[in-house]
Amino acid sequence: MQRRNEYFRAVLAAASVLAVLGLAGCLGLAGDLMPDDGLPTSDATLRAYSQTFTATEDFRKGVLNGVSDDTAGQLQMSIGQTAFATPYMWIPNSTENSITLIDTIKSEVVGTYPLADPVTGEPCYNPSRTTVDFNWDVWVGCRGFSSYINGRQGKTIQEVDDKVMKVSFKTGKVLLSLKVGNAPRALAIDANNHVWIGASVDDTVWEVDGDTGQCYRGNGCQSPAIAVPDFPYGAVVDQDGMLWIVNNKVPTAQPDQLTKIDTRTGQVVAIYGPYLRNGCNGLYGIAIDQLGDAWVGGFECDDVVKVNGKTGELIGAYLVGGKFSRGVAVDLDGNVWVASSGTNTITKVNGATGALISTVGVGSQPIGVAVDAYGHVWAVNRGADSVTKVNGIKSTTAVTGVGNGPYSYSDMLGLALRTITLRKQLVATWRSVVDAGHERARFTTIGWAADVPPNTTFSVRVRCAQDRLALETVPFGPEMLAPGAVSCGGQSRFLELEARFTSVGTSASPALKDLTVHWEG
Repeated sequence: MQRRNEYFRAVLAAASVLAVLGLAGCLGLAGDLMPDDGLPTSDATLRAYSQTFTATEDFRKGVLNGVSDDTAGQLQMSIGQTAFATPYMWIPNSTENSITLIDTIKSEVVGTYPLADPVTGEPCYNPSRTTVDFNWDVWVGCRGFSSYINGRQGKTIQEVDDKVMKVSFKTGKVLLSLKVGNAPRALAIDANNHVWIGASVDDTVWEVDGDTGQCYRGNGCQSPAIAVPDFPYGAVVDQDGMLWIVNNKVPTAQPDQLTKIDTRTGQVVAIYGPYLRNGCNGLYGIAIDQLGDAWVGGFECDDVVKVNGKTGELIGAYLVGGKFSRGVAVDLDGNVWVASSGTNTITKVNGATGALISTVGVGSQPIGVAVDAYGHVWAVNRGADSVTKVNGIKSTTAVTGVGNGPYSYSDMLGLALRTITLRKQLVATWRSVVDAGHERARFTTIGWAADVPPNTTFSVRVRCAQDRLALETVPFGPEMLAPGAVSCGGQSRFLELEARFTSVGTSASPALKDLTVHWEG
């Protein structure tokens, strides 16, 4: 009798395992999810499972950002321009409170999405100044329609907005909507993925966490907002971690200047300018080149100025042959592109000498210009509701329509973040989502095998949710420098992992051989 009972218990246990595997097969998970036989469990219905990434096809299920697989299937940081991929560009449409995502390879619009607070539904009024983060999501400032004033002066939120929003490149949905200072214009992202925001009406600069939205500097935040001379208009972070702010004279009659802020301390390092030339001192868009010097559009001065990145001294002022020079961008060869809205042209300037290389006609009123990783230049044509793609070598053009009133001239492709801000610390990532198959799963540990040469690091961080779309609004946990336990705060069906590869002052790269996620359920 005892043997017979043991036999029936064995049959029932086998049936239970087959049922679980059958469920996994119905969910399309069989073959990926393997039970860890022999691991003890506290509940007879609880099983231990894992998913391993080790072959090329495993890694390619995720999103490779600056990494590639070698012949052995290992993941390593890419060499050459593939490390600086710019597959997407974000264009805010100011007059219709929306944003357009463009596929830069196909030169096609992926979608145009309304900008509104996901909780209150309140629009992002008069959006401008996009800056793209390392994962191709975008931050956009909501400045309002009557924000050229000295103080808010009782204006409505539509007239002087006070929000910044983060939008997902995967879904076009607003992930975060944060209230900051009045009329946010200047936007830039630092090496820690923190967003720096210039509130133009308040003459202040804020700092928020680009992943969670936590406020580090600002009114009522962990530290107070940083005061700047006047009307922060544009921003960029250089390779030394210095935030450069263009202080525009609008709406006051003060001369334009540049403010340099150390992003590590929040201290104002210096205030440079004004840069007087031919009775003019205008400044507009700003970019940093590979040597750390700043290039700034001269607006009514019809030129572009080059400023020493260490001393703030004027190196040169170069006429670009067009009228009203606005947005500025630096390409991978160190040449400078400038948009001239008064003559519907963009100009290529030699970054070493300031000499004009070429001028290309684009659409009406080009406000901004951006350079992608593939040698192409993009002009944002406010008056034509379009963007023009220019081949940087042959000067051939193609036009793509967007929404009404496109307006941006900051890092709308994310190339400056990758090639300048992160220049001294190369960074690459690989992300993938693991589906446990049901909502009762508990993710437990992550293990991996990786080679980590000197002056490089490899780390992993994770986040979990019951819904795949909800993953984007959940903050990542702390970085794991070694395999170990993960904590998702309870049961979760989905886990997203991010493997991070970094290299400082060397051409070496960590190499990920395999990675395994374990869970119970």
